[in-house]
Amino acid sequence: MADSFLLFEPDASDMVSQKLVPLFDDVILPKMWDANQPPEFKAESLVYCYLSDESLTTAIGLAVEQQWVVAVLPHPKANHARRAFSLANSPEKALAEFQQAEATKIDVLRCNQQVVLNHLVVGNSFNLRPGGHNASWRQRIAQTWQNIRKISDIKPQKLSLTTGSDTCLETSLVGLVIIEHAQGSMLSKRILTDTHCNDGMLESMLLAPRSIMEMFRFLVLAMFGRVVKKPRFLSLIKSKSIQVSGESELEYWHDSIPSKANSLTIDCEHRALSILPSADMLCQDSATAVKESRKIANLPEGEAINALAAKPLPWIAHAAKEEFKDLYQLLRDNATTSPAFLTLMVLSTLLATIGLYASSAPVIIGAMILAPLMAPIISLSMALTRQDPSLMTASLGTLFTGLCVALGFAASASFIIPMEVITPEISARLSPNLLDLGVAIISGIAGAYAHARIDAAKSLAGVAIAVALVPPLAVTGIGLGWLNIGVASGAFLLFLTNLAGIVFSAALTFLALGFAPFTRAKKGLGIALVAVTLVSIPLVFSFNRLSEEAKIVQRLQGKTFNQVLLRTVRAQSTKPLTLHLQLVSEHSLNDQQLDGLKARIEQELGRSFQLEASIIIRR
Repeated sequence: MADSFLLFEPDASDMVSQKLVPLFDDVILPKMWDANQPPEFKAESLVYCYLSDESLTTAIGLAVEQQWVVAVLPHPKANHARRAFSLANSPEKALAEFQQAEATKIDVLRCNQQVVLNHLVVGNSFNLRPGGHNASWRQRIAQTWQNIRKISDIKPQKLSLTTGSDTCLETSLVGLVIIEHAQGSMLSKRILTDTHCNDGMLESMLLAPRSIMEMFRFLVLAMFGRVVKKPRFLSLIKSKSIQVSGESELEYWHDSIPSKANSLTIDCEHRALSILPSADMLCQDSATAVKESRKIANLPEGEAINALAAKPLPWIAHAAKEEFKDLYQLLRDNATTSPAFLTLMVLSTLLATIGLYASSAPVIIGAMILAPLMAPIISLSMALTRQDPSLMTASLGTLFTGLCVALGFAASASFIIPMEVITPEISARLSPNLLDLGVAIISGIAGAYAHARIDAAKSLAGVAIAVALVPPLAVTGIGLGWLNIGVASGAFLLFLTNLAGIVFSAALTFLALGFAPFTRAKKGLGIALVAVTLVSIPLVFSFNRLSEEAKIVQRLQGKTFNQVLLRTVRAQSTKPLTLHLQLVSEHSLNDQQLDGLKARIEQELGRSFQLEASIIIRR
């Protein structure tokens, strides 16, 4: 039977002789650790290690070389060993667990031939490392505050990576975290769900946020323990080895010890160390080396690498051309005056016109869904954001063509339909106000986002219904057909409100999503903002009038004057003010009583008005 030894450092001599040695039931041979004269034990010797992280790193290298069986005891200066080997909190508990354990072989992680206990970090890891999520809430808040303070100074660096299968990739990273396994950490539950200490594979986590806002959101959620899945900016590589090199000397942290090197070679030695595992250290004999896996779809590539490297993170992510070429091609297609566009414009206009005459909301909603006008408007927004003259010309041309088609067919329909009556649906589009501008702005944001995100494209129909572009154009055409300038101008103002609001907010959304830097987009945004400002001037007056009418209604609704109840009050801010009322009384009212009631209401409002009333007798 092989001897059992206890390795300890000189400063722990008293503690070992008085407290630690008496805990052993069998004979134990204490051996003081000397880094200058490393111990030599026979193969299969059982070596208990009561060492700090720094000494344990060297001891494990010797254990692999001399084929010891190692049992790691918890040491006050061995935080990384505690996490790597899932150690118990006290030597007493650890020894009790070792008595029930059988020796097993686990992997050993090395960086440039030096043993790594817990993790290797290049750049910034934030709290994406073993133990980063296990801190108390006070520690997480303090760490988050420190990360937020330095987030604006973070500079991604251009790195070249070569995996064990000779796959080479070049990218730009804020940080790189390499571990052998994540057992005993929240990482294994939330991100690295298939990680083992004896599968012959190492785990690489590549941090590549595109903006400060993306990183800020992650830090805030992580502080509250809300990061329940892999962040979008995190890529994963599982391999037997990985080589890392950069354009300059690399700064890295080896188990929190700062170091520098021109390049790093990280290897996972499969089942190289014999160990007595703790109760919490899950060692599966069935775990075997698996095929290398890479989840790197969100890594910067092409132009994005140089755009991000060696520069502070931008506040808003900027997309490279190849990252949105499909969207750009879609917007170019949408800006084309195609036969399909013209056909849908004619059909949606005619459908909207009939729905307006019939005052049928379902028919008008159908026309909104059919209408193709949203497509060239979103293309125009992108053209303004990226200052693309060709896309802008095509979008404006298609938009103007659609406008002429809608006005022409709506006016023609008004000649054919023998009705000249302002229905409730027509009337609803004659007095736009700031609320309509708010709808347009929100719809523009939704439209731009739905085009930029494939998973949100199914919401485009809802956007089309919300913003209602064709119905106001149809009302404008009807007004022109009637030669009624009031109807035509009011409805056309609503269309201009929708157009200006959508273009401005969609352009702003494309900027926020990173499709152009602010320096390029500011001119187009300025033009769109001027258009919104100009169209807002009449909307402010209209909104003030609406607000005034609402106050009058609120003041009179349900009130009783001269034993007469006022019900269904409607105010119309014409000159003079017109009030539409239902008067509920127990008796019929003569002219004198009506004049007295009118005078009493004028006294209440402090202004004169024209009364239009219907009298209801209640008995």
